[in-house]
Amino acid sequence: MRTVTILLSGTILSVAAFAAPAAAQDHTMIMAHTLSDTGHPMYQAFMRLKSEIEERSDGRVEVLDQGGGALGGDREIMEGTIFGDIQFGPMSSSAAVQFVPELAVFDIPYVIPADNEARYALLNEGALAQAIGAAMEAKGLKFMGVMDGGFRNLTTKGVAVHSPDDIAAAGLRVRVQENPIHIAIWRNLGAAPTPIAFTELYGALQQGVVDAQENPYGHILSQRFYEVQTHLVNTNHILLANINAVNLEWYDSLPEDVRQAVDEGFEIATKFQWEVQAELQDSQRAQLAGHMTIIDLESEELAQFQEKTSDVVDMVRERAGDDIVDILMTALGN
Repeated sequence: MRTVTILLSGTILSVAAFAAPAAAQDHTMIMAHTLSDTGHPMYQAFMRLKSEIEERSDGRVEVLDQGGGALGGDREIMEGTIFGDIQFGPMSSSAAVQFVPELAVFDIPYVIPADNEARYALLNEGALAQAIGAAMEAKGLKFMGVMDGGFRNLTTKGVAVHSPDDIAAAGLRVRVQENPIHIAIWRNLGAAPTPIAFTELYGALQQGVVDAQENPYGHILSQRFYEVQTHLVNTNHILLANINAVNLEWYDSLPEDVRQAVDEGFEIATKFQWEVQAELQDSQRAQLAGHMTIIDLESEELAQFQEKTSDVVDMVRERAGDDIVDILMTALGN
């Protein structure tokens, strides 16, 4: 034992300093996203992730929730995650594609399975998940699985849509993400696609900057888009695949046991989110039916949407590359 003398506010103090191991290093994981509705399945999953990682790491990792767009929109969050200012930036594949082109594979309309188990296996296990992981690592990101945001559906104000001709006749200005493939999809369907940040969408609908938008049930509810839209058309054209993206340098810097805690936390939270999403589908539809007119397309009507967007796969191949598109199609048996 040794004695250290410290001068504090004019007083000499003798402090016994015992030889002891250094305190465990703390790690901070800033979790930035645009959701604010605590009832949303993904928000619930983020909170589950926070508790799982903090508990499994014995408090060595503190997860700081920065939701509601506190650190910016999709672009800012993804850039922050790549540069390491944000450690975890969950991001829809359609927004992340501007940084990881291979993620455009999710933008091929009408190919992702409707069956929950088949969809989970496709996106989180096997060859496609490995290909996504490799593409993200090349951009400095660690792939930690896909959360299921639900399929995107069209909502409008005062326009009942049953076909692409209805969209064209109304000259619908449809809000889309800043994604050239989504823009092409809605142009093919006769709309005037208009990129607007998600955090600004409600105001844009309210003020008539755009007439329509496309999002899954959960987002339509959580953002209260039903207050400024009257019709919901179940187009189910693209899955909102929410990519769990973690800064790779931060992840690699963690001690092995802490990395294991993070891995386990993501696996548990992701499976939890899929379960909650599946359970809420019917109740979400029922809630929306209380506010909006819901249109279920007949098979021949849906076929028109599929036909109008069938050439989008060629654009995806140009952007994402043949390899990852072929992996997807092989996994689907096509």
